[in-house]
Amino acid sequence: MFKRLSMLAIALMLIAVMASCGGKTDNTGTDTGTSDAGQQSADAGEKTEVTQLTVGFVPSQEAENLEAKAEPLAQLLTDKLGVPVKVFVSTNYNGLIEAMGSGKTDIGFLNPAGYVTAKEKGYADVLLKAVRNGSDAYRAQFVVLNDSPIQSIEDIKGKKIAFVDPQSTSGYIYPSIVLKEHGIDPETDVQATMAGGHDKAILALLRGDVDVAVSFDDARTIVEKTDPDVMNKTRILAYTEDIPNDTISVRSDMSEEWKQKIKDAFLAIAEDPEGKQIIQDIYSHDGYVEAKDSDFDVVRKANEMMNK
Repeated sequence: MFKRLSMLAIALMLIAVMASCGGKTDNTGTDTGTSDAGQQSADAGEKTEVTQLTVGFVPSQEAENLEAKAEPLAQLLTDKLGVPVKVFVSTNYNGLIEAMGSGKTDIGFLNPAGYVTAKEKGYADVLLKAVRNGSDAYRAQFVVLNDSPIQSIEDIKGKKIAFVDPQSTSGYIYPSIVLKEHGIDPETDVQATMAGGHDKAILALLRGDVDVAVSFDDARTIVEKTDPDVMNKTRILAYTEDIPNDTISVRSDMSEEWKQKIKDAFLAIAEDPEGKQIIQDIYSHDGYVEAKDSDFDVVRKANEMMNK
């Protein structure tokens, strides 16, 4: 009898526990609905909560020089945004694009082609375009030595040419289109090298490593600091069509609030005499204007021409 009562008691306890668990499951189910909404809200909150930012650059000159010049800009951004801002100098354009895609870099000084690639991948949104010499566009140049026998684009066929980077708008894409328009395949009809920087392309020309260098107009001013006679030693063979200026872009998943803060900070820095000198030293920027994605449709068309 006692044994039966014990078994009955155990059974009743099990039923009570199961009922209790069932109640908890129901309540948890209800709570989960609320928690999901709360979690989404929390996630959204986490996206807007910024405790540190990293701004990324690609060298148009020696990386060490660029990093040293970029540090004062990072300090100005820190002061204006109220969070620490760090500098990241990538070895090339793809490195910066992927750093933004992985969330390692929040703000990128992307060239037009780099921005278009990053946008297509869903990594970046454009905020601003640079202004140089009163314009928000620039062009690329073909440079040869003063005594070079090369007198036209057609003469480049079969010659050694220093490009900058396959993702460089002015250091590869637009000059390659010019070559194609003159019946020269940039992959098979020239002996191409990637210099890794606009100044490095000019330096390769001065050393006699190549017959032609391409760069933005006018990258020789960078080299002029170490070789004051560079302008007399070289001449411009040809220019490309206008290219939209470099961008200040941010990660696409950044909140609108922070996008606006960053945009305002850069615009304010460009209006300040100290800030204006700093951005001039880094990339020869005089200031910034607001940009929209459609400004870079001409670059997309250039990419299409490159792929023909």
